[in-house]
Amino acid sequence: MLRIALPTLAITAVFSLVPTVARAQTFESVGTRAQGMGGAFVAVADDASAVFWNPAGLALGGSYFSLVIDGGVGEAKPDGELQAGSRSSTLISFSTLPLGLSYYRLSATRIVPPATVLSPVPVVGVNRLTTHHAGVTFVQSVTSKFAIASTLKLVRGLAASADVTAANREDLLDGAGDLADKSTTEGDADIGVMARFGQFRAGLTIRNVTEPDFETPDGSEIKLARQTRAGVAYSGLPGLMFAADIDLERAEGLLGDVRNLAGGVEARLHPRVAARTGFRMNTLSDEPGGHAPAYSLGGSFAVFRAMFVDGQVTLGSEAADRGWGIAARLVY
Repeated sequence: MLRIALPTLAITAVFSLVPTVARAQTFESVGTRAQGMGGAFVAVADDASAVFWNPAGLALGGSYFSLVIDGGVGEAKPDGELQAGSRSSTLISFSTLPLGLSYYRLSATRIVPPATVLSPVPVVGVNRLTTHHAGVTFVQSVTSKFAIASTLKLVRGLAASADVTAANREDLLDGAGDLADKSTTEGDADIGVMARFGQFRAGLTIRNVTEPDFETPDGSEIKLARQTRAGVAYSGLPGLMFAADIDLERAEGLLGDVRNLAGGVEARLHPRVAARTGFRMNTLSDEPGGHAPAYSLGGSFAVFRAMFVDGQVTLGSEAADRGWGIAARLVY
């Protein structure tokens, strides 16, 4: 169990009078297939996971029915530093034109630098936000090559934040679940657009449009900041899909701000087998962890004609969001 730093209470009480705002949960939070391509998926998004990555993809993805059950974990732990972060996700999504239904759970824990340099003992801040998203996606095909969609969500957030005595970061991450949290329910929305030009696709997604705040028991707030990502994809070569994404604004990752650039490829090796690989890096080199390059490997196997099992692993810099994921997809 985490131990609150009692000698710092008088000092931190002054600072807690002004609520602090943190951000969490990036695009890299969800999607085994997407992460297998390095997180370059905004212009691909052709199965039910599009409700998270780009809801407009439900109209141009080519499937009439899709069901995705997905889960994954990740962490960033730079060598020799106490600062670290971890995340986990679960997604269940269903789509059939022109509608999508989804539930996903995201949880992120961050160990941040000391809240104040005046503390007489070593302390760090531990923030945890777990959100439950229930959403309905509505899709509108403007033309056969252009679609716009929105996901309206009810988000229940469990937020916790505290200054604790510095300790082994594994204990801090594992013990974050013991922190007292506060529950808040907010409304939110995501918006996506996608266009198709021959063998090229382009997409844009805006997540967390209303930027909901979730209050912690100590009065601070953890915000789901707005995130905007653009992507392109090319499928002009038989059995191959190339994709690239870039964040258009900052988002807070497990260590600090990120503005990721990602690229990936998906190859159909056999009617029942596909392989993926990808790469991503943070374009904000002055943030903790620097560019934090990461690369991923993934694949799919068709258990039945329309049922796929996906897996992926993300490796690279210890400051990157390294992890793994597994999913089952049913696509008609």
